[in-house]
Formats: sequence, structure tokens, C-alpha cells
Amino acid sequence: MKVAILGAGCYRTHAASGITNFSRACEVAESVGKPEIAMTHSTITMGAELKELCGIKDIVISDPVFENGIMFIDDFEYENVIEAHKENPENVMPDIRAKVNEVAKDLPKPPKGAIHFTDPEDLGLKITTDDVEAVADADWIMTWLPKGDMQMGIIEKFADNIKEGAILTHACTVPTTMFQKIFEDLTSAEMNIAPKVNVSSYHPGAVPEMKGQVYIAEGYANADSINKLVELGQTARGNAYTLPAELLGPVCDMCSALTAITYAGILGYRDSVMDVLGAPAGFAQMMAKESLEQITTLMEKVDIDKMEDHLDPAALLGTADSMNFGATGEILPTILEALEKRSK
Repeated sequence: MKVAILGAGCYRTHAASGITNFSRACEVAESVGKPEIAMTHSTITMGAELKELCGIKDIVISDPVFENGIMFIDDFEYENVIEAHKENPENVMPDIRAKVNEVAKDLPKPPKGAIHFTDPEDLGLKITTDDVEAVADADWIMTWLPKGDMQMGIIEKFADNIKEGAILTHACTVPTTMFQKIFEDLTSAEMNIAPKVNVSSYHPGAVPEMKGQVYIAEGYANADSINKLVELGQTARGNAYTLPAELLGPVCDMCSALTAITYAGILGYRDSVMDVLGAPAGFAQMMAKESLEQITTLMEKVDIDKMEDHLDPAALLGTADSMNFGATGEILPTILEALEKRSK
């Protein structure tokens, strides 16, 4: 099996966020006896996992930064980083983040520059700056490309070289629905792209070096491709989850916190209304739909940063508290407290 990984990543944004560590990378490094994996990140971590845990030998990583220059920071001993993560990652992470942020001040941003701690070639991974070369005969093309509106221009340059039946996944920055549409548009533009590609995702749901998990989108790829991704994901990442393609962004990207709050609210509301009040499912669903639709309409009408000007959070304090029972009562007090803090 050949895997082509498009995009090497850069650690500067991870360092700037201040919330990531190398827990998963250290775990893999120790399990396979290769400490240099401990400070890999982004797709380099996922490539190392596929090579060492799944036995895939033919893995190539393509990124223009390999030509323009990568800064490798070698201030930290891999073994020390592994040991620190066993006790508490924050014993070492502040120094790592500080060093990265210092280097980042004078280093161009991707694709002209990137910050890494381990050379992918030292892990036995091939590198190239040529996406066409990378995807040639690839069974699986894993992308980690810039934001969504730039991806069509990148993908169309190598689309003709995609193998029929290949699996194509994205890791972040673009919804699966948009990713699928790119290939539909390329096909309708009468390019030679194989019409039977299998579009899905291999989304880590966090930075790959921190958590061992992957989310695989269903809806566009055939069953064999999904099963293959799940099998590889479970072995390489430790945990693999499938979900509808439309839900990948709400579950995996920055809005996942809002999705979690909303979903918990729906489930609690449903159980309270149906189990305690005895309302039928159809009625509960109608009321839930109105709530979600009208709040979304308000946001779109006035913009998210002006919502309080049109709906004072205090307006809900005297109404929502009447639903403070059953499953809703488990989460509502915290919500009411948060709303009260935001009241005018």
C-alpha cells in the first residue's frame, strides 16, 4: 500500500495555542522503541504511526516547505520529553512552547518556512515537494492542506494523476462536504480524474501528537474504503470513530464545544419533556427545531458579536428555570449561571 501525505504542518500555531502536548507521540515512540517519534507533530506523527504500527513502508510526504526550508529545533532530548510526559507534560511543554515562539519571530510562515523537531527522513519517511509525484499510484492520499477556499487550486494540479479507486481524506481546514464537491467539480470540468474516488476524512479531532484518535466521514466512500480506514485508524491512532460526513466539522473542529453544549441540551431537554412531562416525540422535536432555527436566524440576522443587543441573556432566566427538572436539571443550573453573568 502506498500512502501520500500532502502537507507537513508547522508547530508554531500549536505552541502559540498553549494547550497542546506530545502525549500520543511519546506513547508511540516508547511503544516502538524510537524516541525520535516523541516530538513529531501533525501529519508526521500520523505517518510515523502508519509506518511503525501498521507496517506501511511506502509513505511519502509532500510539502513545498521541504524546498524553502524547515527549521529543526534540537534543544530537547527526546528521552527527557518522554519521561516528562509520563508524569506531567507541563513539566516540559512551557520551555518547548517558549523556544518555538522565539524561533517563529524570525522564520517565514508556511509554505516558506516551518518548525519541526524531527526530520521525517530520519523516521524512514520519504519527502518531496512535488504533489504529482507523491500521489502517483497512491492507494490513499491524506491531505493536510491550507484553508478550504485554496484547496481547489492545489488539488487540480495533481488530480489527473489520482489512481482510480483511491481513498482521499482530509485532516482539517475543510468540511468533508466541500472536499467532496472539489472532486465533483473537477470531474465535471472534464479533467481525467478518475470518477470513482473514495472521499472521506482522517481527522484527528485535535492535534495528532496529543491525542490518539481519528474521525472517519461516511457518505461518499464505499464500504471497503471506510472499513480500511477504520482498521488502519484503530491500529495507528488507537481509536477510530465513524460519523456522517455532514457532522465531521461540528464534532471535530473548533465549534465542537458548541456542538457538545447544544447536543447535551437537546438530549436533556428531550428526556425531560418526554419522560417527565409525557409529551410525544413529535411535539418535543417541533419545539426543539423552533429553538435551534430561531437562534440561528437571530445570529445570521444581527451577527454573532451583536446578539446580546437583541436578546438579553436575562430574558431566559425567568423562563428556562421552569424546566429545571429531570435530565435538563443536571445541566441547566450551570447554563443559567453563565447567562446571568452575561445579563445587562
